[in-house]
Amino acid sequence: MALSAKKDLQRRQRRWAESAGIEIDARGYLRDHAANFRVPLSGPTLAAFERGSELEPRRTQPARIAALHSSAALVANVFDHWSARDASPLAAALGGAREPVAVSFEEPFATGVEGDPPLVDVLLRGASGRCVAIESKFCEWLTRRPPNKAQFKPKYFPGRALWAAEGLPRCQRLADELQSGAQRFKYLHAAQLLKHALGLARVAPAKFELRYLYYDWPGGESVSHRDEIARFAASVASDIAFDASTYQQLYAALQSDAGVDAGYLEYLRSRYFSDMRAG
Repeated sequence: MALSAKKDLQRRQRRWAESAGIEIDARGYLRDHAANFRVPLSGPTLAAFERGSELEPRRTQPARIAALHSSAALVANVFDHWSARDASPLAAALGGAREPVAVSFEEPFATGVEGDPPLVDVLLRGASGRCVAIESKFCEWLTRRPPNKAQFKPKYFPGRALWAAEGLPRCQRLADELQSGAQRFKYLHAAQLLKHALGLARVAPAKFELRYLYYDWPGGESVSHRDEIARFAASVASDIAFDASTYQQLYAALQSDAGVDAGYLEYLRSRYFSDMRAG
């Protein structure tokens, strides 16, 4: 029986761990989550992850960040490298100006509703004032989203139009359609992106770009996922600056830059990009 795309991706991560001599359990979790990173997390990055739940052991499983397939580990391995060095190559690789950039993680942008605000995986603050808020996905998108589950908690519909009040009428329309079931996304977590858009609009709508960065994997899921990304982008066009790209594209751009550290690129290649089958 052929492996699912997600199982295939996870199996490749297991092969990398085995070749590197890293001990893992049957579920793909590392005995020591520190081995999930190329280098130890920088102090600010570690503190940022401690704000969220990635480092907290769960009742029946280790901390999420201990998984080989952890999206947080992918984020850390790609982006923390730039926390204490000139990140202008990173800014350029993501399609922006080649300018100094400050990199931070797990940044909260309050949506105006009660409870903890959603956290942006990565935030890039450019010297020009341009800020890119990144929502990152590794293999999460390869699992179909539940068809009958409410997309938002009721607090996002308190009797007034939250997105429209922030100048996002198209986002409001999409949120309404998601909540009513008039629109459905099987692979893209559109509601999560809309929450980020709401929070960003409340802070500085003219300065922020919302970027969806995902690790692509070939198959029927990838085709549907790309179609859904295009549908989301068309739905929110003119409301927010939204873009989507793959980690494969980001790695290819970094690899072509002679100024990027060779050891960093080799780790990423051996672990994530040894077979550039998609992107």
